[in-house]
Formats: sequence, C-alpha cells, structure tokens
Amino acid sequence: MSPADFPTFGFEHNAYLIGCMFFWLFVPIVGKKYLNHSQRVGMVIFLAVITVSQDIIFDFFQLYINDFDLTKDLPLHMCGLSLFLTAYALWTKNQTVFELSYFWGLAGAFQSIITPDPTRWPYGDISVFWNYLSHGLIILNIVWLIWVEGMRCRKGSLLNVWLVTSGAIFIMGIVNKIIGNGANYWFICQKPGGDSPFLIGEWPYYLITFAVGAFAVMGLIYLPMWIVVDRAQKGRLTSTDPM
Repeated sequence: MSPADFPTFGFEHNAYLIGCMFFWLFVPIVGKKYLNHSQRVGMVIFLAVITVSQDIIFDFFQLYINDFDLTKDLPLHMCGLSLFLTAYALWTKNQTVFELSYFWGLAGAFQSIITPDPTRWPYGDISVFWNYLSHGLIILNIVWLIWVEGMRCRKGSLLNVWLVTSGAIFIMGIVNKIIGNGANYWFICQKPGGDSPFLIGEWPYYLITFAVGAFAVMGLIYLPMWIVVDRAQKGRLTSTDPM
C-alpha cells in the first residue's frame, strides 16, 4: 500500500479517526456511569485480553502466510511495547507502568493514528484495520485507566519516563545491531515514512528533531496531569490548614 492509497485525512482515514474517537469516549463513559465494580473488573479483563490477543493473532497470521520478519514484526517498537504495558497496567494498576503507558502510549499511538505510514502496511485493508485496532486499544486503555480507575501521573514522571526512554533507545540500538538485516526498531537506524512534522532531514539528523519533538509532545501530554496533581496537592494542603 502506498500513501496515495490512504491519504492523510482522506475519507478512509477520517472514518477510522471518528471510529476510534467514538470508542475512546463510549467505553469509558459506560464503564464510569453504568457498570458496577464486578462489571468493571470484567471489562478490564476483556480489554487486557483483547489487547494482547489481537497482537498474537496478527503474529500467527503472518506466520501462517510465511511472512513474519524478525527485523520488523517483533513487538519492540514503542507502540508494540505500549500494548503490553497498558494491558499490564489495566490488570495491576501499577503506577510506574501506568506512567510509561501514558507517555509512550499517547505519544506513539497518536502519532501513528494521526500521521500513519501506509508503506508499512503490506496487507492492504487488513493492515489498516489492525493498525487502528492496536493503536486505538492503547489509547482506549489509557483513557479507561484515567477516567474510570482514577489513575494520575506523579510529579517528576516526565523526567523519569524520559530517562527510561533514553535507556530504551540505547537498548534498541543494540537489539537492531544483533538482529541485523535492516532491523529498525524505534526507527533509530532509518527514517520512517508518514507525514510527521518532527521528521526533518535524513539519518542521523532527523533523530535530533525527532527527540526534541518527542520531548515536546511528552511535555504537552504531561501538562494536564501536572495541573491536576498540583491542584490536588494544593487542595490537600488547604484542607489541613488550621482555622
């Protein structure tokens, strides 16, 4: 599939965007307003299972047609890791995992949803559907954790996640080297396609603008959490002040 077959903000792209936004709102609203505790637990299990299983199903599909490639099909990209992180966060409510999911999932999945790269979709409509299913589930899981489960990022989480991200990039460089044959996990060895405004220049120069852009996006993502946490802390201090 070429970019001309799936133009950014074309009819099909917009249809997928509307579908994603519907589920991002509908499922958490239903969970928050109409489900009791046991039903919410059931929904959490369902979301976690479908998040992991859809990735495994797609891997088996590629193995079945003898088209699974270790250089690009392992779940080692930021979004691939975010799938498993959000599923784990749903089940355990682990704070650190939630924060990684929040920054990686929103920054990576939104990027893939808003500015997709059709050149990475070898199976046409199947690839399109699975791309929006997997990335849409990442964001849905994060919205559920925030809206229904009431999870919030801690102060300092942006810096912590940025340090973890820097370490992950270093590790992925080693992984790409070990796998060889053009492995490009986290797109640190070759510039990806798509219409992202952060991809300026060729290798290795785009890595600088990509890193700056990624930090800026994470900062924007962190801003609403910082405001919420700051207000909550000020509210607690006010409530404990002597009259």
